[in-house]
Amino acid sequence: MIHNRHGENLSAIQVIGFYQGSIPYERNARYFLFDYRSCLSVKGDSRPDYKDRDVRAEWVGLPADFSGGLSICPKQRQAGFLFEYNQKLSKFFDHSFLKHFWLSITVPFVSVENDIQLRQYDIQNPGNGINGPRDILEAFDQQGWCFGKIGPAQSRFSASYVKLMLGGTYMSEDNFQISYYSHFILACAKADCGKYLFAPVVGTNGHHGMGAGVNFQFPVNRKNDRYDFCLFADLEHYFLFHQTIYRTFDLKCKPWSRFMPFNQINRGPNLNIPGVNILTRKVRVRTYSVVDMAFGFRFKMKELEVEAGYGIWGRGDGRLQQSGVIQFDCPFPEIYGIAGKWELGDTEPTTASQSTISILADNDSEFTTIKATDINLCSGTDRSVINHRIHVALSKNHIGEKYDGMFCGGAYFEMPQRNSQLKLWGMWGKFGVAF
Repeated sequence: MIHNRHGENLSAIQVIGFYQGSIPYERNARYFLFDYRSCLSVKGDSRPDYKDRDVRAEWVGLPADFSGGLSICPKQRQAGFLFEYNQKLSKFFDHSFLKHFWLSITVPFVSVENDIQLRQYDIQNPGNGINGPRDILEAFDQQGWCFGKIGPAQSRFSASYVKLMLGGTYMSEDNFQISYYSHFILACAKADCGKYLFAPVVGTNGHHGMGAGVNFQFPVNRKNDRYDFCLFADLEHYFLFHQTIYRTFDLKCKPWSRFMPFNQINRGPNLNIPGVNILTRKVRVRTYSVVDMAFGFRFKMKELEVEAGYGIWGRGDGRLQQSGVIQFDCPFPEIYGIAGKWELGDTEPTTASQSTISILADNDSEFTTIKATDINLCSGTDRSVINHRIHVALSKNHIGEKYDGMFCGGAYFEMPQRNSQLKLWGMWGKFGVAF
């Protein structure tokens, strides 16, 4: 409709309502856990089979006689609406160069609900956690943890961004269409504060960006008055500018070390600090590119149109360093070490630098601090994503003398190629008018 406007104002408006939900996908648990596991065992040192465990119970505040297991099945729901206004520039500028150009503004309003669905099973806690958490759910959602908690479902609603687009129609005749546009993205929603793992994020997580896109359509049948069969191809690319946001890290070769306690040099014995409070830092996340492309066919018959297509959506890894230097917002304080064994009578803090999330190693001969170079950057970066998508849509169009209108509805299914994205399904409904 925006390619062939004949109304007085040369304007167009569309409103889209949409809903998206995730589908259970076992591989997603491996993104949040470690060693490509879908579930983990948690046991204390007093258990007879404590060596056969993934997480040491004492590290997360559980008693030494505790035993249990955990699994994760992340779930997400999104819903909202999008408003777009499009204006042909020839309405205001009588110049042949601007004859086919248009300006558009788009604002989506989105509600996101994320639930990591932390599950526990086979819980055995004879002491019932009188002086601490009673089970795994409480252990990973402790009040003293400022960041990196694993908690209940959370939701968030916000305008995600404002997108300004400048485009041009180079051909639009007899179902042949070629158009190009450039756009700038101004983020409206705030970035994630890092308090909870898998917290809902709206839009681009606080990143501004810019990009461009191109649309093609051409018929494959001979011109007739009964129907038209067309092929289409769409391609859009944009990159996001760097942003300073919170990220929680692990130490190198120590997965989930963020959940271990740490001591501070010259602070006093047995005054453990949660690892998530130390290993969550404000970092400068460098830009990455996003590519979205789709192709398929459209079958047109009078005022009805059927569309089906296949698409790929993907982005690269986020980067947290430049020229080998970690982009922390402020220098990492090298005054902490992994907490060691504490015994009655100790007057100085101890460290056990060889400990992991599953074992407590022997104490170091002297206090051993962790350095910025010990931090595993990959544990706090956005992993690359490739999603395969199929969609179908049905629309009814009205071509009038003073205005054109349309109603459209469709559905889609997305399948991730890697476990760094959810398996999704969604549907939308659209109303548009050009006048």
